[in-house]
Amino acid sequence: MEKNATSSSAKIYVGLDIGTTKIATIVGYVGADKKIEILGIGKCESTGVEHGIIQNVFKTNECIKNSIALAESRSGEKISVVCAGVAGQHIKSTEYQHAFKRPNGKETVISQEEIDGFVERLWHILLQPEEQIIDVIPQRYEVDGHVTFEPVGEQGENVKGLFQVITGRENDIRNIINCINNAHVKVSDIILEPLASGTACLTDEEQRQGVILIDIGGGTTDISVYYQGSPVFTEVIPFGGNSITNDISNICRISMELAEKVKIEHGTCIEEHSKANNVCVLPTNYGNGKQEISEPYLAKIINARVKDIVKKVQNVIERCPYKDHLNAGIVLTGGGASMRHIQELFSYELGLPVRIGIPGNGFGRNIPAELKQPMYSTALGLLKYAVINNPPQEDENEYHTTQPVPTEPAEEHKSKEKKTVKRQSPVGNNLGSKLKTAWDKLLDNLVQATE
Repeated sequence: MEKNATSSSAKIYVGLDIGTTKIATIVGYVGADKKIEILGIGKCESTGVEHGIIQNVFKTNECIKNSIALAESRSGEKISVVCAGVAGQHIKSTEYQHAFKRPNGKETVISQEEIDGFVERLWHILLQPEEQIIDVIPQRYEVDGHVTFEPVGEQGENVKGLFQVITGRENDIRNIINCINNAHVKVSDIILEPLASGTACLTDEEQRQGVILIDIGGGTTDISVYYQGSPVFTEVIPFGGNSITNDISNICRISMELAEKVKIEHGTCIEEHSKANNVCVLPTNYGNGKQEISEPYLAKIINARVKDIVKKVQNVIERCPYKDHLNAGIVLTGGGASMRHIQELFSYELGLPVRIGIPGNGFGRNIPAELKQPMYSTALGLLKYAVINNPPQEDENEYHTTQPVPTEPAEEHKSKEKKTVKRQSPVGNNLGSKLKTAWDKLLDNLVQATE
């Protein structure tokens, strides 16, 4: 996990995942083969976050400091700027339609600048008080009634767009920025965590055919649907792996720490796959007594909660306008995806093909084995997004930002009920529509730099 001599001056990138159960900081750089190489990781327990939302600023700040310090020690690099994630049930995804008429549209083709300006106007829509836009993701366009996913280069007068506008609670987003700033680190970007996970573990073909990414974290299960190469739908369920652990803890009357250990070492999502003759001997929370729990009984506890999560996922799928376009099936990622036989249970209950999403797309072959786990999809995705949004320049070996991260509330609109939120560069940057283009451009620049 060390840079070689030819890459000693490479620009450094950092992804910071502030999760319910862990806080992970990953440091990397872009190697000569145009792949992201890992320099170091700092992982520590998260004690101030519940269901993806910061509840205790002081505890979270200390955890962030510890994670960053460990990543600095292991990578040998000083961390000054990070790309961070945002999650939690306060995240909302809303569809918006927007249209404009082009003068001389029948004589001229649509330019990229026109579409960029078209999308930019969505960042000025009226929101409910205390809401902030995180990202604006185009889903499809109509040019004079013709449906298209790539309007640039077409001719037409009337252009209509369908967009997914992702918003979050302004105070929760500000808490993330403040906690990181208090660790003496700046924030270059904040991105929706399930979208970050998608960049690390989904293939281009899956995103084109239609796929649902289910990221099972400690406190939430994040759902994002991709179609025609872009994310088109997102939703958050306030249940995750900790819900399973909590059930085991309450029913078996053991500590959360022991319940997590039992879940990992002896648990399975399907009772038939448990070993009937195996028992777990556990201490109780009261006195010095011991109790025996069979693996089939443990599996029943786990199965009930996982089925509850599956049912909530199914309800989300039924509401999704793209439910009939999931040709690539389901990809499970996040720490909860490591549960034994969870892939089989999801496939059986939802009637779709399922695979486990291991992060690695865009990363070098020497990625540490420690990181080749679903639980690091978000952190690696944030690192990859940092590279995409801040491509390396010649003779540049550290981060720079062109605009300070805003920490003050957005200016209020004259209406007391709603306000206009202006686009802020550290949040969003239209990942959904520009991710692949930016990545290709980055690779082209790197090729030119090495010639």
